[in-house]
Amino acid sequence: MRSTSLTMPRPRRAGAFAGLALTAVALAACAPPGAAGGKPVEDAKPKVSLAPDETADGFDLEKLVAAAKKEGPITIYDQTGKVVQIAEAFTAKYGIEATGVKIETNVIEKVRTEGKSGNVIGDVLASAEVAGVYSLIEDGLLTNWVPGDMYDKLPEEARYPFLNLYETYVWTYNAAAFPDGCPVENVWELTEPDWKGRVALPDPEKFATYPIGWNQSARDHDDEFADAYEAQFGEEIDTDEESAVHEWLKRFAQNSPIVGKDAEAPSDAVGGEGQPDPAIALIPGSKYRNNEDKGYAQAVCTDLEPYAGWTVPQSMAYASNTDSPNAAKLYIHFATSQEGMEFVMPDGKASFSPDVKPAEDRHGLLALADEGKLQPYSTEYLSDDFSSISEWLDFWRSSR
Repeated sequence: MRSTSLTMPRPRRAGAFAGLALTAVALAACAPPGAAGGKPVEDAKPKVSLAPDETADGFDLEKLVAAAKKEGPITIYDQTGKVVQIAEAFTAKYGIEATGVKIETNVIEKVRTEGKSGNVIGDVLASAEVAGVYSLIEDGLLTNWVPGDMYDKLPEEARYPFLNLYETYVWTYNAAAFPDGCPVENVWELTEPDWKGRVALPDPEKFATYPIGWNQSARDHDDEFADAYEAQFGEEIDTDEESAVHEWLKRFAQNSPIVGKDAEAPSDAVGGEGQPDPAIALIPGSKYRNNEDKGYAQAVCTDLEPYAGWTVPQSMAYASNTDSPNAAKLYIHFATSQEGMEFVMPDGKASFSPDVKPAEDRHGLLALADEGKLQPYSTEYLSDDFSSISEWLDFWRSSR
């Protein structure tokens, strides 16, 4: 199947699932929805008719600025607290009032409710729940728009829906407690008694990136999970579950994982001082700032097979019923430019645009993609990913 260029494809390797170990097992409950004969159906994406300002010839920043200044203030929903600073910088530059609001959970349904009621509060949405953003675009509640001076430079997979950046979710250990390197080589080890109650992740019921990741790993990478099982136990997997991925998540869920209310709690469980047996966690790379801010010793399980984590993109779009469409477009242009991206790139995030140069890769997170150690993210079955969330969460809950 085709996948986005968030990570380079690589040869199949036997070994454990690194980044998607967590994502894997939730899929045990049933065959993916939206499927024919138990197989997922590829998205029937429309043939996109570009707006004039989505083309290099038609994009005119001066005209966009002039039109935006005639409109009212805008509000931006984003999963990062840095949205406050980005919005302030946008206001300072263009004189258009913008308010950044950090919303980590339930933002897709919030935007859906606003759009259906006609009471739009969030004019722009930026979310790592790409499948949810896609569903809102397909329902006409969000409008996909790519700045015309960027469109042709993006990989095709980042144009619809517009993927404005990507980050890494990585398996993380405490390098001070384990100076010889990551204490596990295979994610199936995390389902065994030695790691009972010592593996952490943010609550999947609050962060849909996890059940979506489970869906992708079960659908697209189950053979790798089966190979990992054989590498760990010396025999082929024999399970009554739908797949090796389902079996992994069931065992993992039954091994008393630490579930945090947000990503900060798993980071604390890994890096916090004075812990005789610190946890291993699957967390966003942005939490590696705790190494500087809190003195943590977080490090990536870089040799965990077959992946050290996975790549998670973010999508950005504007509300179709906004009273300020040009101001919303101008904000998208600013937030995805080099100037706007400077606020988030130190957290291990990067643009798909070659014109936006990444910040120093302080923790080697972005290099993992170049080394083929991160699971690719597929944009071919986003409807399947979105419709599957509740079923994977049901499986997660029942397994625990």
